[in-house]
Amino acid sequence: MALEPYVLAVDPGRDKTGIAILTRTSQLMMMDIVPTDSVMCELQSLLTMYPKVSVLACGNGTNHKAVGSMVKQVAEEQGKIFTFVNEKHTTEEARRRYFEVHPPTGWRKLVPKGMLYPPVPVDDITAWIIGERWLVTNKE
Repeated sequence: MALEPYVLAVDPGRDKTGIAILTRTSQLMMMDIVPTDSVMCELQSLLTMYPKVSVLACGNGTNHKAVGSMVKQVAEEQGKIFTFVNEKHTTEEARRRYFEVHPPTGWRKLVPKGMLYPPVPVDDITAWIIGERWLVTNKE
């Protein structure tokens, strides 16, 4: 029985970068937000911890050229596939998903979800969505 390959998704940013690892069945294995200047080191570490990762997918939004070149370099060094993914509207989608994962409590339950803003950065959730987008367009 072959091991199920994983996708490591990256939401590039100027100061912070979201990272998520998903299985081919879209099961979320991990997600985190890391300083952009440590992306290469973080990716190398994650690829050691998650050897089943076969694809590194980077969003094509803010700072994607700089971060994408780092992600591509790590992918090539590790013999993994690298690709860019259209991340249009992923931040808005991540803000909505934040409240699905962390439903509002107290008086915030009375506020329409479209008017709520997450109290923390959602770059990790954005990476999760980028990974899902790659999986949807690359079904086997």
